[in-house]
Amino acid sequence: MSNQASALSGTRPGKDHNGPAYILVVDDNHIVTRTLSSLLRHAGHQAVVFHYGLPALQFAQKHGPVAAIIDIHLPDISGLVVTQRLRDYFGPDRPILIISGDTSMEDLNSLAHVGATYFFAKPLKAPQLVQRLNELLIHP
Repeated sequence: MSNQASALSGTRPGKDHNGPAYILVVDDNHIVTRTLSSLLRHAGHQAVVFHYGLPALQFAQKHGPVAAIIDIHLPDISGLVVTQRLRDYFGPDRPILIISGDTSMEDLNSLAHVGATYFFAKPLKAPQLVQRLNELLIHP
């Protein structure tokens, strides 16, 4: 299994030139990203926040984050498309958590097809999300 993200960046997956492991957080809601970033930092992770999907994908190709938290509805591109592209970059093992206030059956049914690992409905119970992420990072 090849990892396009690490091959493109020339670094180990999830590391930026032997630096910290990144968790990609993509949501257009600044309160959500601020809260998740703070909680992830307290859990020992470094969050990299994007409010648009396309710049997040560019970052992921170059830096290969160890996991991602993605909102479905983004201003520039669907979070489902972002998820599918990240899954292509990451391969099957890295966690991609989806967050959304949209719990329509159409979106929920699409999650497995785009490679999402887990879904959390908004309003988030962010500590549970961080706990689940930690479990997935330790035991994929």
